[in-house]
Amino acid sequence: MTISSKALTLALALGLANSPMLAPLAAAQTASETPAISVEAAIAIALAAQAGTIGEAELDQFEGRPAYDIEVVNAAGEEIEFKVDAETGEILNQWTDDDPTDDPVAGSDTDG
Repeated sequence: MTISSKALTLALALGLANSPMLAPLAAAQTASETPAISVEAAIAIALAAQAGTIGEAELDQFEGRPAYDIEVVNAAGEEIEFKVDAETGEILNQWTDDDPTDDPVAGSDTDG
């Protein structure tokens, strides 16, 4: 939980939810949690770049900004990984996952 999340939670607990001083904090909190691009749109962007089926789609981070981690399994059975910017829809990175068996259970792929 970030400092702004803690401050917002504390203010709500203290009954200060309608305080005008908290409006910018609440707006920033909502904006940071709601990406401009939906996961469905990010999936469509990845599928436009690589035909296949979706193996995974989740909101993640890439180089300090929110990005969707989309995994497309192509006709050859290869896993093509995409990082799609959650604000612009731009494909930030794309690679073939050379060893899907070493993917961590939680977190990002480490084998590139």
